[in-house]
Amino acid sequence: MYTIYGYSTFNPLKVVITAEELGIDYRYQFVDLAKRENFAPEHKLRHPFGKVPVLEHNGDFIYESAAICRYLANTNGKKLYSADPLQAARIDALMDVMSIHIGRWLSVYFWEELIAPKFLDRVANPDALEEAKGWLDKQLPYLDDLVSKQPWLCGTDMSIADCFTFAYLTISDDTSISLDPYANLYKWYQTMRARPAVGRAMQRVFASP
Repeated sequence: MYTIYGYSTFNPLKVVITAEELGIDYRYQFVDLAKRENFAPEHKLRHPFGKVPVLEHNGDFIYESAAICRYLANTNGKKLYSADPLQAARIDALMDVMSIHIGRWLSVYFWEELIAPKFLDRVANPDALEEAKGWLDKQLPYLDDLVSKQPWLCGTDMSIADCFTFAYLTISDDTSISLDPYANLYKWYQTMRARPAVGRAMQRVFASP
């Protein structure tokens, strides 16, 4: 049995979509960040910095969403991943692009437009949003171009890179980011959203605990 510790945000969603797409048996344990449950001693044993998501499997704890997604795929016949080193590297590279580049700037919108007003009692920083938009205007066309040539981000088969990227892009649902200028990416996003596994994952992560 796998246990996924998470909260109602995009990072745990990456992992839960992967688990649902793999069809594995798992338990979702809500960790209430608003109540600082993530800093409880028992959770600090799961993650040294008190973050989510965390995966518990066979008594071991794995953290960082990309590592968890790879682990889930690797322990389930490499489905959504690849036994071919080159294809695995392509999937890894796309996930790194999301974590280091595109996801970084999407997260600025998440932080400034959702977290700051609700939890930090301040309005969004317009300079931070302007900088993020400038980078996204340069980087989102890369994703749009990928899915203009192939059905999935890394080729003809869906992969954990698709699960990972979709979760980041859900930030556009609740912020001023728009995918409308990117027709191919928007179509891919709607295809992902329509998948039953993705629907189940979103219900699990964003439902009230």
